[in-house]
Amino acid sequence: MGRYISGLLGALEAEQPAGLRARPLFMPGPATALRDLIKRVPGAYAMVEVARALALERERQRGLAVYHETNHAAPPFRGPVVLTVHDLSTVLHPETQERARVRHFSRALRWRARNAARVIVPTEAIAREAAEHLSVAPARLRVIHHGVDARFTPAPGPRKDFLLYVGDGGPRKGLETLRAARLPFVHAGPPDNFVSDDELLRLYREAAALVLPSLYEGFGLPLLEAMACGAPCIASDDPALLEVSQGAALHFPRGNATALKSALERVLRDPALREELSQRGLERAGAFRWSDCAARHAEVYREAAA
Repeated sequence: MGRYISGLLGALEAEQPAGLRARPLFMPGPATALRDLIKRVPGAYAMVEVARALALERERQRGLAVYHETNHAAPPFRGPVVLTVHDLSTVLHPETQERARVRHFSRALRWRARNAARVIVPTEAIAREAAEHLSVAPARLRVIHHGVDARFTPAPGPRKDFLLYVGDGGPRKGLETLRAARLPFVHAGPPDNFVSDDELLRLYREAAALVLPSLYEGFGLPLLEAMACGAPCIASDDPALLEVSQGAALHFPRGNATALKSALERVLRDPALREELSQRGLERAGAFRWSDCAARHAEVYREAAA
């Protein structure tokens, strides 16, 4: 989500759509350890929502015309709201989330999505779920793909022989499937291996392949970033990942460790296949630009204001 917010804000600032001035209202939360501690406080989510609602009312009185909530469930706002729904994990897969988060977001998401002026989703896959499970009318839904930062580019030189997984270690990410395939891999992401942006770029450029075994995704930004760096990609057949890759990655059935191992071994031993996946990935990643994403968002803001 952080990549989405920074990419969108940066592009809006660079493009400066006519008649639109966008600015962030809420600062990022505290560091992970402190944030996890705060979440355990009874009523923490509700207290934060009340504080944000009060801040929004002050901004409305100062002229705020449209509020864009970038994280699933907007606080109350007496004006048009644009809501980004990244996925429906708290609704459809509550067993993969912490209970306090599920209690808050599953209820809030249903209510806020029904009442938002426009709902933005990152893929057609999530649009279908939002229509079915959140009762969002198709006329209010807008599918806008994420972009990819310009720094994600290939580097000259041969790749190394390690497999790369990028993402957190949560249950819906499919790491158990990857571990069951019994092939060593580098894990870049929480909870144990946070990496800098520079280190992440190096890993994308050097990995023999990126593997993304997710059981459920809303978009799958690591897949796009890896393709932009020319990394051959292997991903599950999650609908959002299939949509993002459009045939530029090698896919396997979700949760099938045997199929995943077969795909990994095939890629590792076949240089021609790796080169083909690399070139197809580069071509596909070229279709995702933050400038296009920002222009589409600006259109949605104008629709909501009207």
